[in-house]
Amino acid sequence: EMAVVMARTSMSPVIYEVLDFACGICDRDGALIAQTNGITLFTGTFSAQVRFILQRFGRDLRPGDSFISNDPFVGGTHACDMAVIRPIFHEGDLIAFAITVAHWLDVGGAVPGSLPPDATSVFQEGIRLSGVRITRDDQLLDDMVRVIAENVRLPVLALGDLNAEIAAVRIADRRLGEVIAKYGAPMLQRVFADILTSSERQARA
Repeated sequence: EMAVVMARTSMSPVIYEVLDFACGICDRDGALIAQTNGITLFTGTFSAQVRFILQRFGRDLRPGDSFISNDPFVGGTHACDMAVIRPIFHEGDLIAFAITVAHWLDVGGAVPGSLPPDATSVFQEGIRLSGVRITRDDQLLDDMVRVIAENVRLPVLALGDLNAEIAAVRIADRRLGEVIAKYGAPMLQRVFADILTSSERQARA
């Protein structure tokens, strides 16, 4: 459902036609639990990016927070691949993270499209957001929106794709809340653990 939201609400054809994105759920420690069909390279970065958010913000996480990151030095791929990460809570306890990574058409830098083939510095590839909060209490932070809009060549598309990514992680939060309401948080954590142990067993076999 996260993927459906991304494909239907994004603004860039590289996302809604090429499907250059991926979505996933990680447990509260950042281990990948489930992912959509999508760009496999992105799913391989999910745990690293979520764990960076955990490391950077520690206990300063709360319901309604979302974070944005595209820094290749903290788990990202390249500047155009923008991650949105949302911690998910139940009764004040962190239980999971939702993450989506999507390729934005332009994030500034030396050339349109933000892929300069002769770049000698990461700063030539566009704006670099190293895990910064983009929503608090489910409200977009206007200062961060302005920073993004004023540093990319296609601000309408970029902000549309940002809204699509935020919508995708919000739907994950809502659906996990419904699962907890039906089965309880302890059962959800046991299922997470079983997914990890059973997949390890199968991979070793």
